[in-house]
Amino acid sequence: MNLPKIPLPPGFRADWVLAYHGRDPDGLSERVRGNIITKVLAPAGRAICLDITIQPTHATLTADPADLTVGEGASLSAAAARMLGVSADVSGLEAMANRDEQVARLLSRCGPGLRLPQTAGVFEAMCWAIVGQQVNLRFAGQLRRTFIDLAGIPHASGMKAHPTPAGIAALDPDLLGTLKFSRSKAAYLINAARSGIDFEGLPKGDAATAEAAMTGVKGIGPWTRAYVLLRACAFPDVAPIGDAGLAAALQKFHALDHRPGPTEQQALMQPFAPWRSLATAHLWAGWS
Repeated sequence: MNLPKIPLPPGFRADWVLAYHGRDPDGLSERVRGNIITKVLAPAGRAICLDITIQPTHATLTADPADLTVGEGASLSAAAARMLGVSADVSGLEAMANRDEQVARLLSRCGPGLRLPQTAGVFEAMCWAIVGQQVNLRFAGQLRRTFIDLAGIPHASGMKAHPTPAGIAALDPDLLGTLKFSRSKAAYLINAARSGIDFEGLPKGDAATAEAAMTGVKGIGPWTRAYVLLRACAFPDVAPIGDAGLAAALQKFHALDHRPGPTEQQALMQPFAPWRSLATAHLWAGWS
């Protein structure tokens, strides 16, 4: 089955998308080489290796194996669009820039082609957020490779699709403890998998309902919930209050002599509502 090309908007910031998906150069589930994102997915339980090649005006999709079902093809195309960030509407913030000097200044560094790339799946974002809590990116990538190796769905290439909640739920926390997971991080990861949350269904509702579904699960705090809403659900009005990168960018954007705390961050982001997700992307990309 031939997968359709994905049109890219003028000025599309491929560098930002490639950097996001290439955070772990040795990733087991995805890798970036040049202008190609390689991602292993298993939409129907069979591991499929998808290459997303970013061209100036479009992205081409190539799958291995090629004997895809219609359902697999549709799932791969949707995942690629999410990963590129092109499925979200950006017209609202751009329209604000025509009448608001502050918004115009925000968009001035990256232009209208900036998009907020998403993870291929919601549960994948949750796992990224949990392993990334209070550790550096390099160590988070190492932890992520560990559980993907243990519970991922293998592909002939040697890469693996990200584990399902059932796959993570079956892991032994003591085993994770021997593999550099702290006791709490192992527990949080497995708690999330066993929570019963319909992760992939979260984007089908609204942000408040999705956040409520994640609230109360130990290890899924405000920052983690915001990360999932922003990076996996593609809700348009999410500000990850408390995020260190957002605080640094707001300090620079407003030329503050201090790093704003959560309450001040909330106030500084309010003028960008109801498009705070894309505004966050512009702050991270252009002002951090």
